[in-house]
Amino acid sequence: MNRYILEKYSELISELKFTINRKEFPVFKFGDETDPAEYSFPWKPVGIPSTVQISEEKREKQRNSRELANFPCTLCAGKIAGIRNYFQIGRIPILVLHYSGSTSPKEKPFIKKQAKQIFRDKVTEVTWADLIQKTFGFSFEEFFYEEYPACTFSSVEFVESDWQKRVEACKIHLEENIKEFGIKAVLVLGSSARLIFGAEKAKEILGKEILWEIGGKQIPLLTLRSPEALVFLEEKSKKVDSESNLFQYGKEKHELEEVFIQHLTQIKKYL
Repeated sequence: MNRYILEKYSELISELKFTINRKEFPVFKFGDETDPAEYSFPWKPVGIPSTVQISEEKREKQRNSRELANFPCTLCAGKIAGIRNYFQIGRIPILVLHYSGSTSPKEKPFIKKQAKQIFRDKVTEVTWADLIQKTFGFSFEEFFYEEYPACTFSSVEFVESDWQKRVEACKIHLEENIKEFGIKAVLVLGSSARLIFGAEKAKEILGKEILWEIGGKQIPLLTLRSPEALVFLEEKSKKVDSESNLFQYGKEKHELEEVFIQHLTQIKKYL
């Protein structure tokens, strides 16, 4: 036994000497494995990214930055900044388009101070929340919300052609959000409706369900007045100096609320 071991040691030492002299060290492997020497590792230099690649990378950056204060979009001239959290994700595939930016010199510039803020003030949010609760029986936060357009601009003079260019350019973000989240219907409120369709057209289709072409597809759309209209009547009622005027404003507010609910009911089939 000892002689057998010595012979094996002798063979190992002899092979080791031969291996050292050749300066090659074999790698242990199983019989069904490929020899390392047979692997090929081709190298290709990184080329200049194509226009399509650059565009897609930019698009992905924008999708991932929906909650940033300065939304990284450069499609429109005169942009001051992107509106903070311009797109808010909900659970029910109904998208509400609105605009908290200024569209005329009479409107004060506005910047959202809270991440989940939708409207300019809490009173409007509470009013909208009440309408949604009465109509559908759930929270207004179940819907998706998007500022449209998604930015504020340096010139707030209402030049219709400028705003038409802005909403048309911003449509690319709208198309992506509708596609990504499977949106089934769109609600357009107040000033956003006026910017998209113009004052006359927005008034003509108020409360009427139409089909809107987005990204080559048609999606149901319903135009509503802004809930700020109800807030306005409420504020007016607080300043009246007679019971008859108070009754009149209260009546107008109730009637307008009923109109809101009647219009909103049309989208129940898409829930």
